Amino acid sequence: MGSLVAQLIWRRHPDRVSALVLGATSRNFVGSPTERLISSLSPAFAIAARSNPVLRSLHADIFGTGYLNNIDAEGRRYVRAEMSLTSMSTVAAALVAVAEFTSHTWIGDVDIPVSVLVTTRDSVVPPGRQMKLADAIRRATVVTVEGDHGVFVESPKLFAQKLLEACQAVTAAPPESRSAFPWRRS
Repeated sequence: MGSLVAQLIWRRHPDRVSALVLGATSRNFVGSPTERLISSLSPAFAIAARSNPVLRSLHADIFGTGYLNNIDAEGRRYVRAEMSLTSMSTVAAALVAVAEFTSHTWIGDVDIPVSVLVTTRDSVVPPGRQMKLADAIRRATVVTVEGDHGVFVESPKLFAQKLLEACQAVTAAPPESRSAFPWRRS
């Protein structure tokens, strides 16, 4: 959800953001019929997770690590341990926030250097959706990384290399040249 937060920070506090690196993300998450169904049910799930004693006792690790396709046993144990620290009500609240998020009406107004890190085999955020985000932002740099949504765990060195490339792309232009962006707000 970090890239969603980053988009919102730019939207709410543009004077505090000089560049963005958005990874494996989208402008919204309610495009497909399945996503619309999940979106419509997520508020009810959030209420149930807060009020049902059984659901309150569960943690995010019950979802497993199926989205981390090629992770080794040690990595899988680590991810499960981290997920066990997150309550089901927190997961439910996150689902609601993601379902309600959309930047499609304003993301084109971004007036700072942006890199979009596209995970090419992503089963959580399809690459086509990631590219729609990149296409919506003028002069966005696209950096691709071969992998699924969990590539940062599955191939940390590859991910780090591509993340560094994305960061370097947004810092390549000296700050004074950013005035060359005619749509930048004062």
